[in-house]
Amino acid sequence: MTRTRHLLTLAAAGAALALLGGCTSGPGDDDPTPTATTAEETPSATETATEPSPSETGSTAPGHTDDDIDDPPPFPADASEDTGEPAGEPDLLLADVRAAEHDGFDRVVLEFIGTGTPGWTAAYTDQAVEDGSGNPIDLEGDTDLQIFVTNTRYPNEGEAGYYDGPRQFEPEGEEVEEVHVAGTFEGQTQVVLGVDTAGAPFRVFALTDPVRVVLDVQHVDD
Repeated sequence: MTRTRHLLTLAAAGAALALLGGCTSGPGDDDPTPTATTAEETPSATETATEPSPSETGSTAPGHTDDDIDDPPPFPADASEDTGEPAGEPDLLLADVRAAEHDGFDRVVLEFIGTGTPGWTAAYTDQAVEDGSGNPIDLEGDTDLQIFVTNTRYPNEGEAGYYDGPRQFEPEGEEVEEVHVAGTFEGQTQVVLGVDTAGAPFRVFALTDPVRVVLDVQHVDD
């Protein structure tokens, strides 16, 4: 009787172990617990970033190519000084300088934020110097074409929006070899172009929404 009871107890324990073994998950399960994505599996900002177009060289606002400018003035017959009159309060801040090659000319655009109408004086010079410091500006090309835009101001302390792009850069153009952003001094913003052909015709005009001063240098056939 005692032996029979002992055998029944062993049989019951074996059945219980078999049931437990069937409920235990193992490496071969069809529905494993998902693991967290590692940093290596997530695309980095470097991998997903888009490189700026060459036509936007120097731009602090990618996407602005100024191809939508309709009916610009004709190029003058010579390369004499070009001027424009300002209007309104001097409240314009230089926000962007960009350059691009177009069909028949190279275009440099100075974009501003604020109110008022900019004026300008643009002319060729044998040796451009920075307004205020008097430091010489050395650029590639045969001559310097500089523009002073009036009705502008320097930002107040802590004021955002002023141009923070490169001081000097080389656009992909035929006539404009380099662009130098000298900055703003006593109400004038100075930008100088190194031009390949001395006396190449140029034109200057202003646009609104946003406020822009456009300087085009005509391609000259050799």
